[in-house]
Amino acid sequence: MGFILGLLGALFGVLLAIGIIILLIMLKVRSTLGKNAFKEAISVMKNAKDLEKQEYARKKDVSGMTKLLEEPIQRDFSDFNKSVLFSLIEKDLIKIFTAIENKSTNSIKQDPDLDLIYSKISDQIQDMKNEHIDKKFDNIVFHKHAIKKYEKSNGMATITTSSSVEYFYSSNVKDELAYSDVKKQTRYTCEFVYVYDEAKIGYEKQAFGVHCPNCGAPLKKLGAGNCYYCGTHVEPINLKVWKIASYKEE
Repeated sequence: MGFILGLLGALFGVLLAIGIIILLIMLKVRSTLGKNAFKEAISVMKNAKDLEKQEYARKKDVSGMTKLLEEPIQRDFSDFNKSVLFSLIEKDLIKIFTAIENKSTNSIKQDPDLDLIYSKISDQIQDMKNEHIDKKFDNIVFHKHAIKKYEKSNGMATITTSSSVEYFYSSNVKDELAYSDVKKQTRYTCEFVYVYDEAKIGYEKQAFGVHCPNCGAPLKKLGAGNCYYCGTHVEPINLKVWKIASYKEE
């Protein structure tokens, strides 16, 4: 008991000393700047924090060339529908947020929509577990989507999109604790790919870094077969549909 009281007393002494030092520094700064200048400096810091909070909660716009790019995409892919693509963005990002929040890949392990980014999500979740990090995404709302870029070469077409999103975001990471009570407004950039000529892209290039859903080993081929390392049967990946290949918060 005496040891605990002594430890608490020492801790109180340290905190008191830190408080006195901070007070002395503030008094020194005030005497150097003058009373009015000191108040002004405090006001500036407070205003800067308020502006930062306002920017955090300001609805983000998206820029793109949707109308301009929609025509060449439809010329190359007659069944392309931007509304379907935008709906896929929302569906895929919600799946990703849910997996990250639950720190589990069970819900996406066999999801054909996320074939090409499963390993990235899995690695992120494993890192979170190792670092004991928690993240939450509540009340997700999508505001607007735009097509930013369209490319077609070497047997593969790529559409890059930008999306404005809002949600209540919370985390136990120190640098991410500030505004958990404010709805975050942000943007996500996504890439969707469609392989129209598999011979040109070449399976052996591991173009997407796809991994075995059982052991996590890199797959040498994207077609049907068994994992070279654990022998698990791997279903063929349908590349002739638009699939999300990357996502990133701007």
